Amino acid sequence: MKNHFAGCIVKQRRYADQEWRDIRQRVPIAWTACTLRGRRPWFLCAVYANGRYCGRRVAILYAGGDLFACRHCYRLAYASQSESPRDRNLSQAQKIRMRLGGSPSLFDPFPDKPPRMHWRTYERLAARGLAAEGRSLELMRAYLDRPAQSRRRR
Repeated sequence: MKNHFAGCIVKQRRYADQEWRDIRQRVPIAWTACTLRGRRPWFLCAVYANGRYCGRRVAILYAGGDLFACRHCYRLAYASQSESPRDRNLSQAQKIRMRLGGSPSLFDPFPDKPPRMHWRTYERLAARGLAAEGRSLELMRAYLDRPAQSRRRR
């Protein structure tokens, strides 16, 4: 990584009944070469987390507290990481159906191959989509077969 320089990020923050205050943080920026010419900027996470300097090269910094930091330092998870396996499979199946130009509903027929898509790509996506649908429906059936008392949330 070459050409490091730091930019300054400023945000305003207010806690409860306190006055607004500016929070300034210097954030190093690294540049990398792109495959087809040009250069791409990256933020370098300049936070000390768990007693260590992070220094990760990231595209996005999050304002989760008084500092801008990467998702690892703030221990942020992707939404899909907190979904149940049943919901994760359902989301994956719906995403594939929509990519193929169909409806996300599992009650609708599986979409046909879109124009200009290679058959090999369609067959791969169809296999993944149908497998995810099957896993999701199987997990839903197992969930519904459980006694009603154990399905209640505590």
